[in-house]
Amino acid sequence: MMRPRLGYSVATAGIYDLEEAFAFAASLGLDFLELNYDTCDFLPHAQSAQKVKHLQEATGVGVTLHLPFIDLNIASLIPAIRQASVEQTLRALDYAHHINASCAVLHTGKFFIYQPIPIQASYDALRLSLQALSGSLVPVALENLALFSDGLVREPEMLKMLTQMHGMKNCLDFGHAYIESSQSWRIETLRGENLIQKYINVLGNDVAHLHLCNNNGLDDLHDATDCGVIPFERYADYLSTFKGSICLEVAGGKEAVRRSTEHIRSLMAVPA
Repeated sequence: MMRPRLGYSVATAGIYDLEEAFAFAASLGLDFLELNYDTCDFLPHAQSAQKVKHLQEATGVGVTLHLPFIDLNIASLIPAIRQASVEQTLRALDYAHHINASCAVLHTGKFFIYQPIPIQASYDALRLSLQALSGSLVPVALENLALFSDGLVREPEMLKMLTQMHGMKNCLDFGHAYIESSQSWRIETLRGENLIQKYINVLGNDVAHLHLCNNNGLDDLHDATDCGVIPFERYADYLSTFKGSICLEVAGGKEAVRRSTEHIRSLMAVPA
C-alpha cells in the first residue's frame, strides 16, 4: 500500500531555521515541508530558493508553498491594494516554481463593508485576481477560509464554482471547515452541519492538499490533531486513500508536529 504524502507547516510550528526544519521532517519520515512565502520578506535570507533546493536534494524532503497573505487581499475594493496583492502572489508563484513546490495554497480574500454593492464589487475583484493568477506552472489550491464574518467565499458550492471557473485546485482546511459550521451568519437550521464532510463531497477530486489541525470549534488554534473537538477518526478512510498532500498545520513546535504525525498515521494504519 502506498504511504500517503505527509508533511508539516514550518511557520505554524515556529521552526524558522531551514536546516533544522528539513532535518526534523526527515527524522519523522515526512515527505515535505510547507513553507510560507511571507517569510521571504520578513526574513529574506532564511529561505532562499537556492538553499531550499539544496536541502531538498540533501534530505529527499519536498516542499509545498503557502502563498502570501500578510496585509494582502486579492478581493480588495481598493484597486491599488488588489493589484499589489496580485503582483506579490505572482512573485510567490515564480518562487514556487523555482523551488519545485508541488502545490501553492491561496487565500481567497476578505470584505469589510456589509452592504450588497460593496460585496458584489469584492466578488468582481476576486474574479479579476484569480484570472490573473490562472495558468500557473505550479498548481494553485484555493483554501476554504470562512472563519469569520469577513470571509468572502463561504460554503463548499461557492468555492467549487470559483475553483472550476479558473482551472485551479483546492486546499481543504479541516479546522476552518469545522469552525465555519457554527458561524452566526449561517442559516440557523444549518448550524452544526458537518461541513468537513460536505466540503469533501462537494469539492471531490479538486482537493489536492489538506491542512490538518484541531481546535475548540470556535477559534483557529492550530492545536495538535489529537487535542481538540474535531473527530478525526471519522475521516480515517478518506485520509488513507487521499491522493494529494496532507499538511499538519499545527502550532506548538516539534512536539505538536510529532504527536500529530503519530496520530494521523495511526488513523491511517500507516507505519513511519
